[in-house]
Order: sequence, then C-alpha cells, then structure tokens
Amino acid sequence: MLNVIRNSIIKFFLFVLPIHIIYVYLKNFLYDKNLISPIKVESKIICIGNISLGGSGKTPLTISVATFLKKKGFSVGVVTRGHGRNNIKNSFFLNDEGWKDAGDEAIILKNNLDLSIPIYVSSDKVLAAKELSSFGCEVVVVDDGFQHRRLHRDIDILLLSPKNQEGKSLSMFPYGTLREPISCLKRSDIVISTKSNLSNNPSSLREDFVLDLNFKNEVLCSGTSKTLGDIMNMKNILSLCAIGDPESFKKSLELINIRTTQHLSFQDHHPFSKKDVAAINKTIDDKKIDNIVCTEKDYVKLKDFKNFINAPLYAIVLEHSLGVQLENEILGRLN
Repeated sequence: MLNVIRNSIIKFFLFVLPIHIIYVYLKNFLYDKNLISPIKVESKIICIGNISLGGSGKTPLTISVATFLKKKGFSVGVVTRGHGRNNIKNSFFLNDEGWKDAGDEAIILKNNLDLSIPIYVSSDKVLAAKELSSFGCEVVVVDDGFQHRRLHRDIDILLLSPKNQEGKSLSMFPYGTLREPISCLKRSDIVISTKSNLSNNPSSLREDFVLDLNFKNEVLCSGTSKTLGDIMNMKNILSLCAIGDPESFKKSLELINIRTTQHLSFQDHHPFSKKDVAAINKTIDDKKIDNIVCTEKDYVKLKDFKNFINAPLYAIVLEHSLGVQLENEILGRLN
C-alpha cells in the first residue's frame, strides 16, 4: 500500500514538473553529439532494452541471446540490475543468493542459463561489464540497459511491447508509458517486436524482427509434475502475476486455452509476504479456487510460501528461441 501511495505521489509530481523529461533530452543530446563518450571495455557488449515502462520480454531475450552465443562457442556473461532486491547498492557475482538479495529476474536468469555463464548483479553496468570482462567473458549481455548510455555497446537491441505495436501511450511518462521519446528508436541497431501473437494490430513503428510468445510444455509446480495440457483441463483457476504488463499474461493464458475464474495482479517485482498470502487465500476461499497459475517470475518468490497457500501453484515457462535470421544478424554484427 505504501508503494502505491509513493508511486502516485511521484507520478503527480512529475506530471506537474516533468524534470525527468528535461534530463532525458539533455543526456541524449550530450551523448549524441559526442560531448560525453561512453566507457568501453574489452568484451563485446550486447545491450537488450526497451523504450517503455512495463514488460517487453527483456530477460527472456537475454536468456535466448546468451544461450545461443554460448552454443556458438563464445564465453558469455550476463549483467542484471536485480530489480526489487534488498541492498540495491551491492554488486556481486550471483552464486547461492535468493530472490530477496538478488532480485527475481536474477534468479530466472540463473534457472535458465547454463551454469558456465556467470551473472553479475549490479546497478552499475560499467562496473559489471568490467568485472565480467576481467573474468574472461568475450561477450557481455546487458539485461535492461538501453537508457544507460555510460557503457559503450557493440549491439543495441530494442524491444517493442504489444502496447507499442498498437500505438498506445506513445508519450513519455507520466503522460504516456515511454521512458524516452519514440524518436530514440533510431539509436538501436536491431528493433524486435515481442509478444506479437498477443496483438492483432500491425505495428506502425520500425521493426526488424518479430518474435511470438511461446511456452514450454512442462510447467513449474509445487506438487505433482504437470504439462500445459494438464493445466488446460483444470477448472476454477486463479491467475496471479506481479509483472510489468499483467494484461499480456491474461492474453497469454487465453492464447494457450487456459480458462481462469479470477485474476490477481500486483506491482512489478512485488516482494510477496505472509500478508499477501493471506489475501490470496481469501480469494481462494471466496471464489472457490482449486488451482493457481502464475509466471515464472512470480513462482521464484511464491514457492517460499507453497506450504501456506491453499491451492496448488503452477507456473507457465517461456520458450527461449530467436530464429535463424535474428541469430545470423547478431553473429554478423559481432564479427
């Protein structure tokens, strides 16, 4: 509740006095005119980011790119800020830390990447890139770094969400949902429209590649192992998420024929607590819920409470793939 109040106050303040917009324009002007030079490291840097608030699939694409390059023989490292973690100023190689210390996205990276791919958690992307470069990484993939221009990058990959593709809210926050002006698309080397199968409208913006949202057949679960087919046959389902674009999760479930009775959404990166579990259990009892379906990002946090939640917990997991044309584009730009 306090976070909601705080965010509302910040939004109102920025609406009245949008100093962040002045900052964004000034920063980009200084870098675009080479009045400030980005810092280079020895490794090749691939930056994966977006231009809007909310989820566009940055972490899944980071996993896809890092996995692909690893298979091609590159020594790869990954940088993540660790959104939502305690002690945000800490910087470290990810080892046995949990989501409270490393952030939910860092744990997703760890769960989906090869163990030989080091993950460095830091809000300082230059420091993180230097650490991974010193560690021997030929290529460093930066998750969510498009606006962090202090670090030189060799490939800038920008993702467009379904809302961007439909032309919604193409103004800067708080008047719309953009982090930067839409003109900043020209700064990117590769533009990818993600979750394109969740939008019926053709994009009016630049898009070099289009990626659909697909899911693995196996689901994560707190009980007996299940597949997507099993979930499709379930009834009285509560869908639950704490992601940047909850509407896309609803559409994803519809796309794979998972019918839900009720939906609960929390703020992005929400740190679930016993109080939240009590609220979830109340919904379960009131709506006679038999099963819960969530995202992998939520599952890494909610599984800590699996013995206290009054229904089985299942998480659908994204299928990480790029396609041959995009793979060749990335390889061509690296060489």
